[in-house]
Amino acid sequence: MVVYWLRHRGTAYPVHRGDCVLGRAPHSFLVLSAELVSREHAIVRVVAEGLEIEDLGSRNGTLVNGLPITGKNRLDAGDVIEIGGERLEVLRRVSRDQVATAQGEALVTPAEKAQRDLLELVEELSVRASEAADRKPLEKTIRGLVDTLVQTIQRSGKRLSRGEAIRLVAVARLVADWSQDPATRDWTLEVARAVGQ
Repeated sequence: MVVYWLRHRGTAYPVHRGDCVLGRAPHSFLVLSAELVSREHAIVRVVAEGLEIEDLGSRNGTLVNGLPITGKNRLDAGDVIEIGGERLEVLRRVSRDQVATAQGEALVTPAEKAQRDLLELVEELSVRASEAADRKPLEKTIRGLVDTLVQTIQRSGKRLSRGEAIRLVAVARLVADWSQDPATRDWTLEVARAVGQ
């Protein structure tokens, strides 16, 4: 399965189906706080052909690989999106072990790799769940894996990086958005506290 990600300041965020808004608005898929970024600046979408971006009539425009865009523009692995001075790199993962990007990945310890692999699995499942007609089975699996990752972190004392913690909390919030159960919101807060967010 091909999964697209946007890397911003060292953290990769999985792009889900539907409109992924980039901007300063708190409801954005990726909140960019620079002053030159509009509230709803651009949209990234997964389409049949891959990934595309569209500027939403922002005041300062959107650049891809240094060129201003108009209308819908296709994105490929390694492309760099510039929005109000913020840079995002497009990643394309074919599996959890292969990343197509212009930059290499740093070497990590086996324990760190195991945590990262589990986090990436959780993110992949969240992308699949967002596309599924019935999310309930995957929602339960995702919650269980998130709980396992949090318990592993607590037992080992090995913390996630700030970016990884943000990614894990983003998945927990996505699951909470799907659920009608108020207890899921409490669970999201517990996950955030456990990873220091």
